[in-house]
Amino acid sequence: MVHAFAVYRDAMREAWGDWWLAWPLLQKVAVGDVLHESRGSVRPAGTLADRRVPFAETAPEARGAFVYDAGGGIDLRFKASGTTDPLFSALADADAGALLRFARQRAALVAYRGLAGSGIPDTRALAGALVRRYWEGRWDAGLLAVTEVVRAEAAAVLVAAEAGASAELRLATSVGAGPLRLLDLAGSAQVAQGRHLGFQWIGEALTPLFRVVRLRGTWLGGVREEYGPVQPGRGLDAEPVPPLLMEQAADDPSAVLESPHQPATEPEPHPDPQPEAGREPQPGPAAESKPEHAPEPARDTS
Repeated sequence: MVHAFAVYRDAMREAWGDWWLAWPLLQKVAVGDVLHESRGSVRPAGTLADRRVPFAETAPEARGAFVYDAGGGIDLRFKASGTTDPLFSALADADAGALLRFARQRAALVAYRGLAGSGIPDTRALAGALVRRYWEGRWDAGLLAVTEVVRAEAAAVLVAAEAGASAELRLATSVGAGPLRLLDLAGSAQVAQGRHLGFQWIGEALTPLFRVVRLRGTWLGGVREEYGPVQPGRGLDAEPVPPLLMEQAADDPSAVLESPHQPATEPEPHPDPQPEAGREPQPGPAAESKPEHAPEPARDTS
């Protein structure tokens, strides 16, 4: 059995490395989103703004296009409008289109056009803000902050369920004059006929890629060893953050923050409601993670 996400992930990995992949493809991801990860499961947990963590986002910057054709394992044939080709059975002579035939089982076609990226430019400020929220007991090791996203104007993603899978695609008449290209399939095609396809998605306006950060595990261990556990909800009498912790965030944000790998399991959509605007989430399964070892007693602040 072919798992579509695993095939898609492998197709993207060489070019995009440790970037996280939105799945399903229309999953909404934005800079400043907060996620909660526990035992390989990731679910929405509000936003940085909900948690009173200020941040700025850069203006979108063009990043071109991306095409992956199963490592050369796709036999591709284009048909121009007004021509006849006996290999096409689902298209009329007036249609422009493409015929894809997958030679291997674990094969994917991925095409993104109009890519643009934006992110949080000031990681020092973010590290300092998360240190402060952690010290106040309002941020923990299971929380992830989305710091960078890549959006696409349009995409085409097709995954073969078995060797010999094929797809006959009809291209929109809006495709420009000149030779047809794989990139023309992104957002401009319809599957007129498919055989043994495990997954297909063609559409517009999505955010396929994003990056996240969390508090570094070794840093958290050092803080617990030096200062003991934090106490949630300290209120007006909260202890000030030790200057050394704020200095660590300002001097070397990478000593405080790390970029974890996306869990290898297929992401599952979660219908969890987002916190109401202007309200800070209360500690709970989606906002505060619990250590897998026995919980430490609260710090004595008397």
